Parts: sequence; structure tokens; C-alpha cells
Amino acid sequence: MTDIRPRPDAPGSRLFHLALAADWAAAFEAGEYRVSTLGMTLDDVGYLHASHAHQVQGVADAFYRGRSDVVLLVIAPERFPGEIREDLDPASGQYFPHLYGALPVGAVVAAPAVGLAADGTLDLAALLAP
Repeated sequence: MTDIRPRPDAPGSRLFHLALAADWAAAFEAGEYRVSTLGMTLDDVGYLHASHAHQVQGVADAFYRGRSDVVLLVIAPERFPGEIREDLDPASGQYFPHLYGALPVGAVVAAPAVGLAADGTLDLAALLAP
């Protein structure tokens, strides 16, 4: 059987994590980011949720609709010292990258604020363009 999971270690690849601006600001002060997902930490979940570019909008639509306090963390996998695993989400049938360990702020190469479209969805297109 062929493994069709994306490779987060492919040259030039980036991973993405939607974060609340206040959580990112606190992480920047602390030197590492430890929020797994909305309201849950690395200690709660055991890993940090991340996405590939083609998955970010779906995550945004499901969990962040209407929020104007979101930043998009652009992560360089080669700068992450922990393990990155592609884990299957049974609900969607997709593999998502999970970061097993705290995310050093130095592994984040950009953290632009995400605007809202008129319908309340996050406007990510320009931020995810190659």
C-alpha cells in the first residue's frame, strides 16, 4: 500500500497553526508556544495541532469563524526540535501534522494577523499563496 500522507520535512514545506493573538504574544515573551487548540494546551492534549496549507481554511471555518483576533503561525518544520507526526483524523479521513513538544518561537517564520471576510470567515487566501 502506498503512503499518501504529506511530508512535513519536504524542502521548503511549511506547516500552519491558527493562534489567538494574545496566546502568540504570551508565547513570544516566554520563548515557546504551548497552545494545542482553542482552550487546550500541549499538556492537555500531548501535541500541538497544525495543518498543511490545503487544510487551514477548513480548520478556520470549523473553529475560528467570526474571530478577529487570529494570527497564522507559519512554521518551518526543520526548526522544530521535537517529533512531527502525520496523524489520521478519523472524522475527516485526513492526516494532519501534530507537533510533539513546545514550539520554539524561532521555528515560526511569520505570524501575520488574519482578517475577516464579509461572511465572517477568516480571509486566508493571500496568506497561504505560494
